[in-house]
Amino acid sequence: GCGFCENCERGLSAFCLTTNPGMAGAAYGFADMGPYAGGQAELLRVPYGDYNCLVLPRDAEAKQNDYVMLADIFPTGYHATELAGVRPGESVVIYGAGPVGLMAALSSVTKGASQVMVVDTQKDRLALAEKLGAIPIDNTEGDGVEQVMELTGGKGADRGCECVGYQCCNLHREEVPGLTMNNLVASVKFTGRIGCVGVFVPQDPGSKDKLGRVGKMPFDFGMFWFKGQSMGTGQCNVKAYNRFLSRLIEKDKVRPSFIVSHELPLDQAPMGYENFDQRNDGWTKVVLKPGS
Repeated sequence: GCGFCENCERGLSAFCLTTNPGMAGAAYGFADMGPYAGGQAELLRVPYGDYNCLVLPRDAEAKQNDYVMLADIFPTGYHATELAGVRPGESVVIYGAGPVGLMAALSSVTKGASQVMVVDTQKDRLALAEKLGAIPIDNTEGDGVEQVMELTGGKGADRGCECVGYQCCNLHREEVPGLTMNNLVASVKFTGRIGCVGVFVPQDPGSKDKLGRVGKMPFDFGMFWFKGQSMGTGQCNVKAYNRFLSRLIEKDKVRPSFIVSHELPLDQAPMGYENFDQRNDGWTKVVLKPGS
């Protein structure tokens, strides 16, 4: 963000009107998000650095793997819970146990949710969710929606978080862009709220799905409307969260580095990406160490 446009002044830095001509919002190495190359390098130019940079506490060097999560993953997971309106004592279902989903689970637990359920098919990632105190729901061992309904006495969760996006796959590893959204409609209660931070794009030319190529998907809007549900969506406004989330790390209230499975030098990044993209067991989050 620039810090001075209308959206940045409202705390909506993800939708900055200055940094990306013709589009609201900019990011490093992200499709349609401005002329900025990826940020994984030994040196990085930060536009509007006086606004965007965050001064870290004195223990930053000792907790590098925790604080680096403030760049995106931790605030995005927290943003999912904010969009969903998670409050103490409520039940939450999170679809996706990837890094963002695990950060949403951590955020829900930190906020005092009484019941946090995480739905996925990756057993190693579900094991990490369980260590947080969440209930792991393995979609390969029974329908996830049915398991959520059973755990909530047939009512459904108070809140739901979508942390997968348009590349969601079914049990046959076929992409079904609307799968998690429709499962959330089915497993969140009447008048419940959904927070969607999984990435959905205006167009995906490489999609095998005709609707997906133009950024559309089948959505159970009739049931969504009938249940009186509501939804918040969009990219995370990192600046709105990273300062107070850094204090939680400083005071040892949270350790988001629990998701880090590998630390690699920069020249091994392609290998790390390949393993992560293929969802190989044990690859939950890679931290690249330039110069190591």
